[in-house]
Amino acid sequence: MTFEIHSDITNRSMAIASRAMRKVLRRKRSILWAVFGWSVFIFNALLLIPFNGEPFTLDASTVISLLVEVMLLSVLLFQDRFNGMIARKNALAGTKEYHVAFGEDSYTVVTAATTSTFRYELIDALAESQDYIIFLMKKRYAQPLDKRTLTGGTVEEFKRFLEEKTGKTFRRVK
Repeated sequence: MTFEIHSDITNRSMAIASRAMRKVLRRKRSILWAVFGWSVFIFNALLLIPFNGEPFTLDASTVISLLVEVMLLSVLLFQDRFNGMIARKNALAGTKEYHVAFGEDSYTVVTAATTSTFRYELIDALAESQDYIIFLMKKRYAQPLDKRTLTGGTVEEFKRFLEEKTGKTFRRVK
């Protein structure tokens, strides 16, 4: 049985890959940064509150603080989307569409620019979302694979195949 998948690098697929990376391989670091970010957000918000009965004034420092709050809040809430957009933008020309064929000892990724073969041992973690299977490698590299384009078997058979080849189990991400 030969499994094959055709995928595209889109903002959505890269955002899901970014979320998987954050929740699976970078979990501890991500929690620390989230605590730090929310602490800065709350501290800055508290600094905007007027004390000693003074009225709220909209001066330059208040406007700058409000802009910092908006930027910080957007980064905290949409970090996976931002990281996905940056990753998609940084993808090499000719690699935004790829076809993956899975063999016994390795899998091959074919793009318009190159053909690469990867051993299953290089995969540090496996993640799954509703539409994607994500290979996570070295805390910096993720390959989202569109489950809807799978040929050669069912998604469940493919997942069992990958778990057997990598020795890893799938982690579910939204």
